[in-house]
Amino acid sequence: MSVSVADDDDAYLGLTQRGSGRRSYTDGVPDTIGFDIPSPSDDDYGGTDPEGLGADSVYRFGHDAGNDERGLFAVRNQGTNPIRVYSTQPDREDVPSVVMYDIDSGDTLTESDPSAVLGVGDVLVCGLEIDTYGVPVREDEYDLTLTINGVATNE
Repeated sequence: MSVSVADDDDAYLGLTQRGSGRRSYTDGVPDTIGFDIPSPSDDDYGGTDPEGLGADSVYRFGHDAGNDERGLFAVRNQGTNPIRVYSTQPDREDVPSVVMYDIDSGDTLTESDPSAVLGVGDVLVCGLEIDTYGVPVREDEYDLTLTINGVATNE
């Protein structure tokens, strides 16, 4: 899965991956982070060898497999305006639903219910919620994209 920043002239966002264990990693493209869930390193840290996510389940990943830092990734307001942040995913029925959430509040961050206001320079530490209900099980990996959006606000 890759996560990238949406184009927005008023809300310049920066993404950083957090922790070790390879659930999150820099994807080599500016403002893009990749995720492997489960990570190739999950068995090194948890003493298990996960093969994937279970069917008809909801998971929250709030840290990398190394469990050495809060959050899978962070969003920084690098613009000049206060903003609210949320994630979007293209509508597809053949992949899990993924939404970012605020590690501190536990709130999912959607277009209809974005983050609290982030001032200039503020950082929001995030995790991912993955919902596999109604998604067909398959042997190969799911390939999906999640976009992080920042909307300038006057609040």
